[in-house]
Amino acid sequence: LSVLLMGSVAIAPQAQATDVERLVMSLCEAAKTDDRSGMRNKLKSAKLRLSNSYSGIDCGAGSLLRTATNAGAMSAATFIATKIGKKNLAAAEKDGKNIMEWTQGLVAGGDASKQAFVDLYASKM
Repeated sequence: LSVLLMGSVAIAPQAQATDVERLVMSLCEAAKTDDRSGMRNKLKSAKLRLSNSYSGIDCGAGSLLRTATNAGAMSAATFIATKIGKKNLAAAEKDGKNIMEWTQGLVAGGDASKQAFVDLYASKM
């Protein structure tokens, strides 16, 4: 789990690094478990906009969207894709691929269950 969030969003002075780490972990867990409302509540209580902080959140195996996609968490992926905006959807991650290219690679590799995610991301880009 990587915590890059502190550099990409203004955090209240009283917030500790452990608070940021806890927030990132809970967002990643919500993405894995398809907990859309949990994700929304965490962001609201932290007073964060996902579009402003998305690029600074790394769940270890990639972004929140990659985490949700890997887990088959369509509700969480829909929430994330809707909130992060086209710029973040089109942005390349560490491997040089954006979410659409990466997900298309999963489908091309034989994981037909990810086609719904390709369709979702195509509709948001």
